[in-house]
Amino acid sequence: MVFWIILFLLIVGISFVLAFRSMQDYQEIPETKSVDYGLFLIRQTEQFTASVLDSIGGLLLDAGLIISIERLFKGTQAALTIYGPKMILVKFAPVLNLLELEDYALGFNTGDVSIWEVGSKDQKKHPEGPNNIFQNLSQLGQDDHFCWQVVLGPRKEKGNITFKTQIRALVYSRVPEKKKMLASMLGELKVGELTKIPKPFSTEQMMDFYKIRSLSKDSNGPVLDSAGVINLLKV
Repeated sequence: MVFWIILFLLIVGISFVLAFRSMQDYQEIPETKSVDYGLFLIRQTEQFTASVLDSIGGLLLDAGLIISIERLFKGTQAALTIYGPKMILVKFAPVLNLLELEDYALGFNTGDVSIWEVGSKDQKKHPEGPNNIFQNLSQLGQDDHFCWQVVLGPRKEKGNITFKTQIRALVYSRVPEKKKMLASMLGELKVGELTKIPKPFSTEQMMDFYKIRSLSKDSNGPVLDSAGVINLLKV
């Protein structure tokens, strides 16, 4: 009996250490707590081009900051949003016709959410955009949501701006059977080089990462230039 108790405590201890180390590896890059971030609706989506993203990326790189670009679907409605430092995004407000929003993610009940990460086995390959995912949303009910979050960390390669990416997909439905069906249908789709990536975190932890738009040190997302990001979002 004593042996089993010791074995149980040993397993719990090892699990705690592994989980703690995983959380340490999942630090946001870079630290953004001192910067005023906001969520904005991009109303002129046709103006959100690779050239504009290059310009945003250059300013982010100089400031050591990150952004998140998100495709949001609710029923038959769709929107494109950008979450980033206000001091930078305000410079692009006229061309993109930005409208500041309250953060929709704060209104999601974790119990009604299914969330996963999407990545690439070969980060050097440019993945095909998620056409299949965005074209298979016809079963979303009026109050069901599908969110496609692409967090971008700028870097410079051979004089050009590229982005380290972290991609998250989220399904929200208050009907448990519907949530399970949508998550199964969308989570099993493999699009080009992109596929669902298993992560050792709970739904609550994954939602925390989603809300703060974290970019992990060990992200499985592909490294893309601005044109690749635009293609990934299918703007």
